[in-house]
Amino acid sequence: MPLYEYYCPDCKAKFELLVSHKHADDVVCMKCHSEKVRRLLSVFAAQRSGAEDGDFDDYSPSMGDCGCGGGSCGCH
Repeated sequence: MPLYEYYCPDCKAKFELLVSHKHADDVVCMKCHSEKVRRLLSVFAAQRSGAEDGDFDDYSPSMGDCGCGGGSCGCH
């Protein structure tokens, strides 16, 4: 089950939840119970093959690159 980050504009709370991807958009705020929560885009890290333990690269998008591994997601 994926870990999603959420933000509530009503009470300005940020929280994380383990939620099935089928219900990822059906979440209410943990603090004020508002239904206006937004799912945040998270950055992830992946270990390179041959890298030593603890040597991670951030796979965040940069200027002119979608960050999906050379266009394999279909964005190019």
